Amino acid sequence: MTEQSTNSELWAELRTHARRILNSDLNQFLDDASRFTDCHLTVEKLLADWSRQLVDRPIQELLHQLAESSRVHEFLQSMSRGDLVNATESRSATHTEQRCSDSSDGSLQSMLCLAEEIREGTRVGYSGKTFSDVVNVGIGGSHLGPELVYRALEQKRGPRIHFLTNLHPTVRSNLLDSLNPESTLFIIASKSYGTFETIDNARYIRQWMIERVPPEADLANHFIYITSNPERVSNNETVLEVPVSIGGRFSLWSAMGLSIAIAFGADVYQELHAGARTMDLHVLETRDVARNLAIKLALLAVWNTNVLNTESHLILPYDPRLQLLPPYLQQLEMESNGKSVSKDGEPISHQTCPIVWGGVETDGQHAFHQLLHQGTRKYSADIIVTRSEVSLDDDTNADDWNLANAVAQSTVMFAGFQAPSGQTFKNISGRHGSTIFVLKELNAFNLGALIALYEHKVACLGHLWNVNSFDQWGVEAGKLLADDVFGYLRRDQAKNVPPTTTHLLDKISKM
Repeated sequence: MTEQSTNSELWAELRTHARRILNSDLNQFLDDASRFTDCHLTVEKLLADWSRQLVDRPIQELLHQLAESSRVHEFLQSMSRGDLVNATESRSATHTEQRCSDSSDGSLQSMLCLAEEIREGTRVGYSGKTFSDVVNVGIGGSHLGPELVYRALEQKRGPRIHFLTNLHPTVRSNLLDSLNPESTLFIIASKSYGTFETIDNARYIRQWMIERVPPEADLANHFIYITSNPERVSNNETVLEVPVSIGGRFSLWSAMGLSIAIAFGADVYQELHAGARTMDLHVLETRDVARNLAIKLALLAVWNTNVLNTESHLILPYDPRLQLLPPYLQQLEMESNGKSVSKDGEPISHQTCPIVWGGVETDGQHAFHQLLHQGTRKYSADIIVTRSEVSLDDDTNADDWNLANAVAQSTVMFAGFQAPSGQTFKNISGRHGSTIFVLKELNAFNLGALIALYEHKVACLGHLWNVNSFDQWGVEAGKLLADDVFGYLRRDQAKNVPPTTTHLLDKISKM
């Protein structure tokens, strides 16, 4: 997408249709018996329904033309083949390759074998005790994916898993105080092995262990390192390597998924991969853009962002086990496509990734839905519902109640609400598009498929917006500036710290 392309006849038609549909009586779409048929797809046990998006057949046909002319499906196939798609770092993006049954990456098999040793008690601590607790020390992509899966899935039969992300001393101390050094394993997860929070936590933890074990204790079995730079780890440590071509936010499919395999076992971890691979095959083998779910979701995002000018996109899971899905997708989408420079190195004039946020429902209905329904901001939403294989015996029937609320909220977002005469304060204008996703059951296979679907959507959007979805130079710039400020605070030699910053820091030091 370029400034020239957004001024084309196709885009002019899309804008004309936007004015038309925004001035339509949207209840007519809800009453159209054929609309659901035109506006849903099912892949395995995942149903997506976009009948409450602000689109109709003419709009969808134009969006399909956009996908065809952009050759977005060819781009997905190119990425899957391992072609160079990350030009700024001269890399391919091989996270989908990790999900192939014939993948030649031996690190995954090594990881699964190591996980089984820990689960079965053949790898033990310095005193011979099996590991009762595992702490995953990492931040960003090194923890969001594994923790999302850990919180979402049930039937955990392995050691307890904990996640330590940042350096807050109270959080760190409270966690360590609850652990037994004899039976605790630490996974130090940093793709670069240069992330300050992770490296400093690792240093602190090792000292914590040394102070609590006999001097002769061998701590080698208590630490496992996961990184793309194994040469930065001392030689006597256990190291699992992550291919450099797998971005951190896509890395749960690599050895970064060790904590998942320890918690659930190899079978569940492989089911997660199998679900993702099923979605890969759907996306890569479905050339018809109208039937390709990832491309469809990307086109709806372009419609909402670039034609309807929505400012944010919500992730609303109606299942507390998916409480980490909003922050996980926040990183996946915003770190991938929150860019203002094109693949050609030129400034971008069109909008790219919206602000992604959300929360668990129905809690959110009692918090921020007031703004959604009667506020002034434009947004779109993904609403995720899970169903149970066995119906609940209690009177409330939570599954049906959550589904009823999900559909009702989506309907009000779309069509609004007209209050009786004289009660205009109750009016809701609607005209916000949402897609409802339904998982037949929240298990490893279906969760893997859902995550992979969003990954493909992100790649499609990067191509359509003409940005590199696989670098993160904004993140890197922030780290460099933090290093300078940290150096000043520590009274080390610090460069590039302007007076406004030094005056602020000096004032804080005297508080």
